Amino acid sequence: MKQDFLDKFQGSMLGVAIGDTLGHPFEGVLREDIHSYFKDFKEFIGNNRKLFNTYTDDTQLTIHTAKALIQGNGFNTDNFIREYVLWLEDPPIGPGYGCISSIRKLKYGIPWEQASSNSGGNGTAMRIAPIGLFYCKDLNELKKSAIKSSIITHSHPAASAGAIVIARAIAYLIDKNPEAGFSIDEFFEVIISSISGSQEEIWEEFIKILAKLQSNLDLPIEAGLIKFSQIGVKSPYFIEQYLGKAFVHPYTISTVVCAIFIFLKSLSSFEKCVFELATAGGDSDTVGAIGGSLVGTYFGYNNIPIDLAKMVKGYKNILKLSEELYLKFAKRN
Repeated sequence: MKQDFLDKFQGSMLGVAIGDTLGHPFEGVLREDIHSYFKDFKEFIGNNRKLFNTYTDDTQLTIHTAKALIQGNGFNTDNFIREYVLWLEDPPIGPGYGCISSIRKLKYGIPWEQASSNSGGNGTAMRIAPIGLFYCKDLNELKKSAIKSSIITHSHPAASAGAIVIARAIAYLIDKNPEAGFSIDEFFEVIISSISGSQEEIWEEFIKILAKLQSNLDLPIEAGLIKFSQIGVKSPYFIEQYLGKAFVHPYTISTVVCAIFIFLKSLSSFEKCVFELATAGGDSDTVGAIGGSLVGTYFGYNNIPIDLAKMVKGYKNILKLSEELYLKFAKRN
């Protein structure tokens, strides 16, 4: 069955924004505490609309990434730097230190090679969706552009690996029909192969973690999040007080693994999945944004409930931007 790629582009971009918007109020809160606030999350949203009044830097930078791709008809470092510097005027909402410190240096003309932070944070995986969409038919360029877009702000190899895995997952899911489903084993084979054959020790560690995730998909969501929420995090960044708790760490590998885990455990509907993502605990807005890019790509815009779409600030602008990105993609392909 031929897929409607415009629908998928719009679903992915809006999925980022919905997950981010719903997760924002719960950033830094334990999953068990979040879930103590409600019995029915949909009802909670309806009664607390003011809580969900904005997305964060995750969506902002995803928008700027899409604009840079549109301007350059693909990846161009200068366009990306210009757009990320423009983000400082938005102004940024809840930015990570690694990201904003790098971009402030870029603003003052410091070359990206010197401005880039040695951060393994999730700030590049959260904004990668437009690259996964635009290069879904050119996997070599997808990988190169994921790396190049990542190292502008995050020089750490974990950040690049997370960006590649999410971009490649999006490229895989864009061809899939939710009525027919897809092979979980094939999905893992695809994302693992996207970072295979590297000399990077952290990439090899990430591959082992993804294999571990694949063999633990029978775990309930809560148990899986407890297991994976700080996976790969080393001292002194590991948070001892959250050991045995569901609190997703902002390290790229742990965030990406938790977002993929929830996505694969919640394939029955967009709504079910995005609710689980946004209430993951810890870096909930970024789990929502990253997982939202996956579930939005899989289900497409036409399977997203309109009330969730309308919750997003300026959602029609995001749909229009997605269409512009799609038209550049269509012309290229």
